[in-house]
Amino acid sequence: MGHFLGSIYCWFFEEFYGLPLADYLWGISSPYQTGNMYFGIGLSMMAISLVVTVIFYYIINHPKLNNWWGWGIFLFFNAVVNFFVGWQWVLKDYYAGKLVTINPETNLEEALPIQETDLLCFGVSNMLLSIIFFFIISLIIKWWSSSCLKAPF
Repeated sequence: MGHFLGSIYCWFFEEFYGLPLADYLWGISSPYQTGNMYFGIGLSMMAISLVVTVIFYYIINHPKLNNWWGWGIFLFFNAVVNFFVGWQWVLKDYYAGKLVTINPETNLEEALPIQETDLLCFGVSNMLLSIIFFFIISLIIKWWSSSCLKAPF
C-alpha cells in the first residue's frame, strides 16, 4: 500500500516538491528515515477525507447544503486540513534536522538540498490529492444520503 501511495504522489507531484524530498519520503536518502513515509501521510489524507465526506453526507446532512457551495465548504475544509497535515508532517523532520544524508567520501552528515518551499509544495500536493479523493468518495457514498443526494451536482 505504501508503494502504491508513494507512486501516486510521485507520479502527479514529484516535479512540484522535488526529487530530494521524494527520496527522503521513500526512505532512501537519509539514515534517520528508512521507512516509506508516503504510507502514513497518504493513509491520514484518505482517512481525513473520508471522515469529512461522511460528516457532510450523513451527520450534518442538511437540505440547505444540498448544492455545490455546501459541498464546496466541506471540500475546502478537507483541503485546508490536509494541507497542514502534509506540510507539518515533513516540517517536523526538517526542524529536527533529520533531512540529512551521509557523504560517502567524508562519512559526515550533509543537509539534503530541501528548502522550506519544497515542504510547502508537498503540503499543496497533499491538499490536491485530498481534493481528488474527497470527490471520488463523494461520488461513491452520496447515493445513500437522505438530504444531500444532489450535492455537488
